[in-house]
Order: sequence, then structure tokens, then C-alpha cells
Amino acid sequence: MHITASAPGKLVLLGEYAVLFGHPSLVMAVNRRARVEVGPSDGASWRVSAPGFCGDDADFDLDSIRGFAWRAPDSHAARQLVLVERVLHSLVKAKLLDPDGLPPATITLNTDEFFLPVDAGRAKLGLGSSAALTVTITEAVRSWDRREQQNAPLDLGALLELHRSFQGGRGSGIDLAASLRGGVTEYRLVGERKRPDAHGGELPAELEMVHVWTGRSASTADFLARLAQGMRSNGAAIEAALGELGRVATAGINHLRLGDTGGFLDDVDDYLVAMQELGHTTGIPVVSEEHLRLQELANASGVRYKPSGAGGGDVGLGFTVDPKAAAVFASRAKKAGFTPLDLHIDPQGVRVGCGRVE
Repeated sequence: MHITASAPGKLVLLGEYAVLFGHPSLVMAVNRRARVEVGPSDGASWRVSAPGFCGDDADFDLDSIRGFAWRAPDSHAARQLVLVERVLHSLVKAKLLDPDGLPPATITLNTDEFFLPVDAGRAKLGLGSSAALTVTITEAVRSWDRREQQNAPLDLGALLELHRSFQGGRGSGIDLAASLRGGVTEYRLVGERKRPDAHGGELPAELEMVHVWTGRSASTADFLARLAQGMRSNGAAIEAALGELGRVATAGINHLRLGDTGGFLDDVDDYLVAMQELGHTTGIPVVSEEHLRLQELANASGVRYKPSGAGGGDVGLGFTVDPKAAAVFASRAKKAGFTPLDLHIDPQGVRVGCGRVE
């Protein structure tokens, strides 16, 4: 018996940073998927293998008392594959996985689609590979627990609580929602406990998007840590900047609901300005030099532009209703040394099945 699972990555279209503070956001699942296969182990211990990411396999034990325990905790593989440890340990402790009496398995991970080959090896694109992997590991191992395909994935609320348990309570869960649900999702956190509220959204048929990698990978975790630090020393100014982000995100999503594409494009411009203000207020390079250059190329092509996600690097988004303008921007960005990406909406969220990955 082999269990397979896959889940898409994400691009945040609107609502970056603001979503952490209860404002609405918009995210789309993209056609880059994390893949996991769970099959019988050839030994007495569990094993994880991540070809292309980590050169060595790593063995571990899993039981209801200790949770997760590496056989060689100081090994390079154990340090590289810490996400596996955190997800499985949290599943056991939350009693979402009962490892006692469960036959050990080999878990094989594949996130190749989230990287771009470069001269120095490969670069992470910033499309939510960790969240996609969290979802796929969770669903594949839960299915292995029952030795059959799951009828339904874990509830988003439970998944977010699981994720927060090993993230120090941080994170909005917007990337988890995209990986779990697929398609386009309107997302926000509600109430004192910041529970996720997610439902399907739509993009106008005439809206063209251009996705461009800036050439620099950025650390969302680092930016969010700096934001939290800034809130302690300059809270009022940062709250004002976040409030403006929330106002524009709300307007943009409302314009899309009304089919007002022109209004949405104006909101994209306003959101970029608000992201710049947040960067100035916090000292975080949200709108980096690369994004500013791409904005210049986009505007010269008749395209609106903003970073996707925490900014600083990773992927930028161009929006227009003119296919020719989109093509011109993509061409100019490529000539300037950036990398246009062939991304589109993945309508399917996490998938779980039986059988080996071909």
C-alpha cells in the first residue's frame, strides 16, 4: 500500500500583512504542487527522504509518549528536515495521529516545483512550499494511519491550530487555506482567537496577470519577526500603516465582487503605496529595489504592479486588462534580468490517493 498526496502553492493577491490583523485578503492557489508519498518502511523505524532537497535519508521513531524522535538528532538531515519533525510531532500531541501499532513508513517529499534552477544551484521562489508540504504531510500520514484514503482533509481551523503550535502562535494561515482549498480564496481572521474565515472568490475573466520572480529569495519569517519587534517600539505608526493596507484590501476585494476591474487596478496602485509606507515605518525593505524596478517596467507597459506576499524579493505581480500590455511587460522584465513565471490558478486543493507516484 502506498499513499500519495499533493497540494498547491500560493500567491497572495491582496492583503499582505493586513491579514494578520483581521483585515480581508485574497489568495490564489498556483500550479506548483508539493508531493508526498508514504509507503512501507524496509526497517523497524520510520524514514524520511527528500531527494533534491536533502542528500541523506533520516530515520526516526514515532510513538504516543515521546511523539517524534530522530535516530540521529544531530545529523545534517535532521536539521534540514525539521518541518517534518514539527508536523508529525504536533499531529501526535494533538491526537490527530495515533502512531501506536502503526506500521513504520518511508515518507518521500518532493518540492522541486517551488524552486528555480540558477547558476549556484536552485533558488526558492516564495510560493508557499512549507505550507503546501505541511498540508500534504498531514493528509498523507493521516491516510496511512487508517490504511485507506481519507474522505475529507483536516478542517482549516484544526490545521491552523496545528501550524501555530510549532510556529510560536504566529502566521495567518492564508497559505494553508490556498493549499487546502485550491482556486481563489477570500480569507481573514476573526474573533479574539483569530479563527480562519475562508470562502471562494473569483477573478474577472478579463484580468490578466504577469508573475515575475525578482531574482532574490526573501524570508517571510524574518520580516514578520521584525514587524512584531517594530510594533513594540513604534506601534501607533505601524498600526496606522496596517490600517491603510486593510482599507485598500477591503476596497479591492469589494471591487472584484462587483466586477469593477478598473477599481481593482487602482487599488493595486494604492496597495503598493501602502506597502511602501509600511516599509518606511518599520524599516523593513518590503518594496525592494527589484520591486521598484519591476514597477517602473510595468507602468511603462500599461500594467499595474505590486509585490506578492511579504515583499523584499520573491514574486511580483502585474495586473492589466490588456493582453498586449501583459506581454510587453513580461518581455521587458525578462530583458532586464528578471524571470517571468508560467503560473496560473490551480483549481484543486489537496489531493490524496492510493498508489505510487509515477
